[in-house]
Amino acid sequence: MASLVRVGVYVPVWERGGHRVPGPDEDAFTLAATAVERAIGDGGDPRGPIWVDLVGDAGGIDLAALSAFVGPDAEIHPSSGADADLVSVVRSAAASPADGLVVAADLGRAAVDAGAVAWLFAAGAPTVPYAGGADSAPGARGPVALARSWAARAAPAELRRWVGDVASIASEARPLPTEVAPTAAPPSRAVSEGALVPRPQYLEAVPGHWRFRAERCSHCGRIGFPARGRCRECGRDDGLAEVGLPLDGGTVVATTWIGKGGQPTEFDPQVEATGSFGVALVDLAPGARATLQITDAAPGELRIGSRVGTRLRRSYSLEGEWRYARKAVPLPAR
Repeated sequence: MASLVRVGVYVPVWERGGHRVPGPDEDAFTLAATAVERAIGDGGDPRGPIWVDLVGDAGGIDLAALSAFVGPDAEIHPSSGADADLVSVVRSAAASPADGLVVAADLGRAAVDAGAVAWLFAAGAPTVPYAGGADSAPGARGPVALARSWAARAAPAELRRWVGDVASIASEARPLPTEVAPTAAPPSRAVSEGALVPRPQYLEAVPGHWRFRAERCSHCGRIGFPARGRCRECGRDDGLAEVGLPLDGGTVVATTWIGKGGQPTEFDPQVEATGSFGVALVDLAPGARATLQITDAAPGELRIGSRVGTRLRRSYSLEGEWRYARKAVPLPAR
């Protein structure tokens, strides 16, 4: 029997009609990716080969992108269904002898909260067996409501494994402006008018750009981000070790605002739909900075010195599909 390692829950900050809804740059993949990040935890990667069961809206996401995100050894199993199917899948995972993830996402099309939940199980892990989801919760609709119900009934040892937006966070919701709506499909533009990045090259860069994997030089101690295979300080290409940079807790060192006409052509549809957007230069760790688009924030909300988290979000479309990138989001004050 597998043991529950961690449960990651993600709920968007936006609200409409009393329910959480995805932001204009969120979709089933970004919801699922954030929940998976929280389930995997600080380690950043599963320990080895892992299977992934997708339930609900998560069944429609880009499988190649998810595989690149979770790890090259991930075995993805798309499925679909309602709460009863989710309960069954989670129960099966708890009885499995292998490591696995169950990922459920809901875009909130009905009167339910949009969000995603990821259950991480591991064979032989030193944790208690998972019992919180042994049966369905009466009246719970969607994975977020079901997860909250299960967490409320979980034993203390199990509850410590629930991370993210498990409790009610209605006070943190932001009304989604009436004129702003998530884009259901990529714009029809076939190719980029800017720098064309082929899909294989784009997916190869996932560890650096999506999971903030850097390299540390054992000779001079310099951190290189993104990884280049050669130390930027001493020029050595040996003795480089992969290190993970924090996904949350960075500090803004500069900001700017991109208005209509100043954006790269890839972002024309975004500017037409939602207006100008902010960009921040963020210190991720000593010696490692990233330039990130700002999301989930009002103009001027993020300033120099602001603490930010990062989330994987839709960036632009290319060749009829979405391209994704990490963006900066506000974090509560310490």
